[in-house]
Amino acid sequence: MNAEIRKVQVTGKSTFVVSLPKKWAINAGITSGSLIHMYPQEDGTLLLTSNGGSAPQCQKGMNIDGRAGEPLIRDIIATYVAGYRLTELKAKNITPEQRKDITSVVKKLIGIEIIEETQEKIVIQDILNPGDMPIDVSFRRMHIKTQWMLDNTIRAMKTGDISLSGEIIRQDDDIDRLHLLISKQFMDILLHSKISEKSELGLTGAFYYRLASDRLERVSDHAGKIAGIMLESHEKIPHDILDEMVRICTISHMLVNDSVNSFTKCNVELANKVIEEHKKTGEELRRTRRPGTTLNPDAVMSIGLMADSVKRIGDYAANIAELAIDFSKSI
Repeated sequence: MNAEIRKVQVTGKSTFVVSLPKKWAINAGITSGSLIHMYPQEDGTLLLTSNGGSAPQCQKGMNIDGRAGEPLIRDIIATYVAGYRLTELKAKNITPEQRKDITSVVKKLIGIEIIEETQEKIVIQDILNPGDMPIDVSFRRMHIKTQWMLDNTIRAMKTGDISLSGEIIRQDDDIDRLHLLISKQFMDILLHSKISEKSELGLTGAFYYRLASDRLERVSDHAGKIAGIMLESHEKIPHDILDEMVRICTISHMLVNDSVNSFTKCNVELANKVIEEHKKTGEELRRTRRPGTTLNPDAVMSIGLMADSVKRIGDYAANIAELAIDFSKSI
């Protein structure tokens, strides 16, 4: 589109005035007395909206005939992340299996409700105002829940508490929900160039928080995997090896917390410390995951899987620290 050029006029002593393009004003429903919302952008441009920057009620229709299970669930999640406020699912006859899948995925998504349901149609609406919980607030909640998971994963490894392991696995679902919310919030900012008034982040900051949330979600996945191994195989793993795993997992937990602190505070010095400390734990893990050949094969496999998850928790902590350094240079 070609730019429309308007000359700035000054009225009184300090008021700058510029006229609006007529075609845009008519299409936006602007009349005498209408309110225009202006948002200065990071790059020096000025965003003008006639609706306060709120996202339009964009709607998505999907034919779900013959679709069920993971393909249907993934499609619904994709429309959620893409920012559709209303999703209409249609079929000649929605089956009980499809209803079960739709209900289960709605429970996994923050701010989504089923508002209409018939034999041929189910309508899902996003009732959450994106400005109510900015990306950085969602990320802090993710970190708190991840801390809880790691704390209790280490406790379960020390005590062999099976009930605690089960609770850790269930907590992973909440972190997945927050990660999807952050993905959706970032898309909303990207598409509508609107940052919540409750957040000081710009578009660049939102981008880095979206990347960091991905790493934090992977940390929770591996905490859940360790808990799953404890549920099935904790009695097969020798105590001395399990104690060593606890020690290194405790270090990885510390690295995750330090990496998140370095990221949220753009602390480059702390980020570099995390990266260097992570390198030191690599060799220790390699020694631990080479147990004696006299062990039961199932125990050997469990030790290998656990060591891999402990390593990856440290890897993702180092990734977040690297993002902290990158983020610090962009502001």
